[in-house]
Amino acid sequence: MDTLLRAPWTVDEFLAWEDRQEGKHEFDGFDVIEMTGGSRAHQRIVFNLLTSLTARLDPSFDAVQEMRIRFGNRVRYPDVTICAEPVGQKVKTLLDAIAAFEVLSDETARTDRTIKLSEYAEIPSLQYYVLLEQDRIAVTIHHRQAGHWQTHAITEGKLNLPALGLTLPLAEIYARLQFQPPPG
Repeated sequence: MDTLLRAPWTVDEFLAWEDRQEGKHEFDGFDVIEMTGGSRAHQRIVFNLLTSLTARLDPSFDAVQEMRIRFGNRVRYPDVTICAEPVGQKVKTLLDAIAAFEVLSDETARTDRTIKLSEYAEIPSLQYYVLLEQDRIAVTIHHRQAGHWQTHAITEGKLNLPALGLTLPLAEIYARLQFQPPPG
């Protein structure tokens, strides 16, 4: 459930408030949005993705799970974020990222595909915004080129992130998940 604010907050006010909460919350510049738990498929994809990234990512980068990122007057929690350098153990808030990954659900897909796509464009360092379906093997990659998102989708093979020197087999990302065949 979203939290109704009595008066507009700054990002600093939101972060101070959230640090005192037990759960996680996003802030879209106007409203506080409570984060809820994901399905088992969501958890499995995030785990598999993080494991695959950790095995392949150059040690000068860092991959983190569900860590808040602050940009403009917003705070979001991508499912997985790649940072340009190792993140300190006491850091609570990221200020930049090279890649952000979201696992889509029925509840979040619209926001992830539209609002967050626009918002994440505000992060100057962000090169990739990757959306992973959880009900089938399908990935949409938004790659920044000349200041604009170039978009393509894949349903088999490998997820290529050339700016990071990464190639991730989709079979690894979706390992141990079973999907219903499409009707027909």
